[in-house]
Amino acid sequence: MNLEQLTSVNIKTDEVKEISEACKKLTSQNKKVEDLEKLKKEAEEEQRRLSEEVIPTLMQQAGVSSITLDDGTSVEVSPYYYAKISEANKEECFSWLRENNHGDLIKNNLSVSFGKGEDANAVKLKESLEQQGLVVDQKQDVHWQTLRGFVREQIEKNKNIPSELFGLYVANRTKLTNKKEHIRSNTWQKHKPIKLQLKQLLKRLCFLH
Repeated sequence: MNLEQLTSVNIKTDEVKEISEACKKLTSQNKKVEDLEKLKKEAEEEQRRLSEEVIPTLMQQAGVSSITLDDGTSVEVSPYYYAKISEANKEECFSWLRENNHGDLIKNNLSVSFGKGEDANAVKLKESLEQQGLVVDQKQDVHWQTLRGFVREQIEKNKNIPSELFGLYVANRTKLTNKKEHIRSNTWQKHKPIKLQLKQLLKRLCFLH
């Protein structure tokens, strides 16, 4: 049903009441969603404060980077690095990387349009293609994991990186591992060789049959 094509008509009082009640419910639901989104933002900010400020400060005062609590929970504080190349800063970021001998981080994808009989031109470099008047579509990018690893390496070597240009964010973050997860991880590592041997044995048995 296309509501835009409907004209104003006389409707029953009961129908008006039903529509009104539904609209009130929608208004109430919209308010609930807004309140929940606000609570979510507040909860995430408190989560960040505890993880990146409160606990790392307490651990630093205690002179430790990791501890195990009475309930078996493992607590570890380690550096967290974040960087992002925005669309607006791409060219400037790429220029900085090249000027500082880090151009190898950049991935290049060249797309060239060829007509029939021009297949041999595909092996030529971008500059020669442009000189011939061929249209070259160049896409450049740095993978986020590559960028994050590069930032971490440079900071740990006390190298200067334009923080605003690369959207740098560095903080200490807290990682909590409960006792069950810790036991499961240790158990898997402990019995991993045995499990591999059993797997190989089952393969041999299947082969014999």
